Amino acid sequence: MASDASFANLLECPICYEQFKTAPKQLPCKHTLCEACLHGLVQYNSIICPECREESPVPPGGVAAFPNDLTMQRFLEHHRTKALQTHTGQPPRSPIKKPIDHSPVDLQRSLQGTLLLMERDKDVFTKANQSLQEERQRYQQWRAAAQKRITDVLDHVEGIVRQRKVQLLKDIETIYQRALLSVETEDVKVEVKKQGMDKLCVALREKLSQSATVGTRNDHDQVVTMVSQAQAVDASLRGGIELQLTQLNLLETGMDDLLSGIRGWGQVTATPQIHKIHPPALPTSPSIPPPPVLLGHSKMMTGPAMTSHQGMVKPSGQLSKTQTTTAASQHQQQQLKQVPVLQQQLKQVPVLQQQLKQVPVSQQQQQQTGGGSGQSTPQVHQEQVHVPPQVQQQSNESQSLKKSQVTPVKAPHSSHIEQHQEPSSRYASMGQMSIQFGYDGGPGLLSSPLAVAELPNGTMAVTNGMTYEIKLFNNQGNHLKSMSLPSRGSFKHGLTGIAVHPAGHMCVSNPDRKEIQLVSVEGQVKGQLRVKVSIGEEKFCPWGIACSSQGVMYVCDRANHRIRVLNATGAHVSSFGGRGKDFGKLDCPTGVALTPNGQVAVADSNNNRVQIFTPEGGFVRSFGMEGSGLGELKGPSAISIDQNGYMAVSEMTNNRVQIFTPAGQPLVVFGKAGAEGGQFASPRGITVSRDGKVIVCDTKNDRVQVFQ
Repeated sequence: MASDASFANLLECPICYEQFKTAPKQLPCKHTLCEACLHGLVQYNSIICPECREESPVPPGGVAAFPNDLTMQRFLEHHRTKALQTHTGQPPRSPIKKPIDHSPVDLQRSLQGTLLLMERDKDVFTKANQSLQEERQRYQQWRAAAQKRITDVLDHVEGIVRQRKVQLLKDIETIYQRALLSVETEDVKVEVKKQGMDKLCVALREKLSQSATVGTRNDHDQVVTMVSQAQAVDASLRGGIELQLTQLNLLETGMDDLLSGIRGWGQVTATPQIHKIHPPALPTSPSIPPPPVLLGHSKMMTGPAMTSHQGMVKPSGQLSKTQTTTAASQHQQQQLKQVPVLQQQLKQVPVLQQQLKQVPVSQQQQQQTGGGSGQSTPQVHQEQVHVPPQVQQQSNESQSLKKSQVTPVKAPHSSHIEQHQEPSSRYASMGQMSIQFGYDGGPGLLSSPLAVAELPNGTMAVTNGMTYEIKLFNNQGNHLKSMSLPSRGSFKHGLTGIAVHPAGHMCVSNPDRKEIQLVSVEGQVKGQLRVKVSIGEEKFCPWGIACSSQGVMYVCDRANHRIRVLNATGAHVSSFGGRGKDFGKLDCPTGVALTPNGQVAVADSNNNRVQIFTPEGGFVRSFGMEGSGLGELKGPSAISIDQNGYMAVSEMTNNRVQIFTPAGQPLVVFGKAGAEGGQFASPRGITVSRDGKVIVCDTKNDRVQVFQ
């Protein structure tokens, strides 16, 4: 008996200490829990195992998508079958399809067992009401947090608008006064010229009245000189008078982008999820006999179906036949007294069914038919605009109740979910480190890796921050080759950026040499590119770098707070940015990447944001602000964009990686400060591989980590 009791204990959930009722779920750490308890352990889209404390991300399909523990299921079936044999003294009966007559005792026992199950199962509605009440409270909390967030952000924008208004009005007044002064100056000049003209006319009139008395040579010469001067002045007036005036303009460049950015900021979405309410277990009292099988019933229960209920009863000891019969009789009488109440409740079923038909279930039907996007919404920071995970719970549960009249509703298989997985769902479940390399010595030892890029053959190229080396690794993290680049002068930064040129070579940023080095995959330096800066600027300090499919290079000039644009031949053609905090200005940009439509995304490190520009350098939009919540940034050091436009940003101050949608909305964040797997110490370089893996340079831990 002791061994049977120990075996029965193994079949219990370690959280609720109840025997598994539904299919037991197995975590990646191989520990098994019941699905109901797993729902209660979900925090920030992940679960911490209560056995080993290992953190596991929740799959895109939710808790139901965790794999079933098949071994535990077989043990449960064996235990329930054995319990049935012990209770009845017979093995499970095979289904008999021929209808037979039932004795009054069988009918009474069947009624008793059915009432017992209904009394237990109807408690699920109480739990559902409690869950819905809690959900209402969570919705209220979410609404308050969302309203506060929107108010704070837009009040901040309003404050900036007011400051901008005051500054523009001040600029207008200053320019107006300057222009007015220029008009006054020209007015004085015109008045002086007019007075001179008037004096000349008076002198001509006097000479004209004295012309009859002109007789001497001297008088004649004076008249000739005066006439010549007057004719010259008159000739100059025929060409008009030039006034030095100022043209005043109010340029509204960026207004459309500004209004579009404000109108497009903030998205309130609702993602339906199923929250399943489980009925309580049967009482453990040995005095309650299990419901018998009514043979010949049109919806009869076979032997295995019986064990699913009877396996929940855990006898605590052996009772005599007389004791069992007496206890059963007393319980039957108590249950029969409740029959009128149950009949009254059953009369309300048509009304409930009519109400269920009015519940909108269009979104759930779309998911069940595979029409949904498959996107899962992660848990987010309290101040971030988001929707709690159980949106439209009532309609989902109503639809489930309709479909569970005879057959239980089964969660979709995990493999089916993966086949329809959208990029957002893939990233939302990301955070599990698959491999790490570069820290275990040997020729592949890394020293403060700063940048990483994926070569066309899938090889990972990593630059060192403490040496002038590029190291190549395969997709398993095995070291393939090391390449040393020429150095010059005192060491300061190392190799800070790397990108793959369409021609096949690597473009490597070397701020110590003030140049970009063109390196073949064999390690040969094919050339150097330098940028001639303007007078008053610092020397060229290349950092992050990105190459377009046409060979145009966008380089972060960290010291001058600009993005340098080099054409396919390597010539410097333009730049944009400049130090500042306004939109379009930069402060120590260290990372740059290109979107699928050719826009330029810049990790504006000291401004704690990411800015999007046109290929020509025109400001498009910005997202992120200083902080440690979801959607907030602190020290964004590098950025990489996949083929669908999803952006991965490494934060060296927050020691984490954050994924954003193409619209700049936060999707998921993973990592924290530390040296364990999945933790970071000042992460810098980052790239998203062609198969969707996120490769991160964990700089101060001297390693590279790969997540999928």
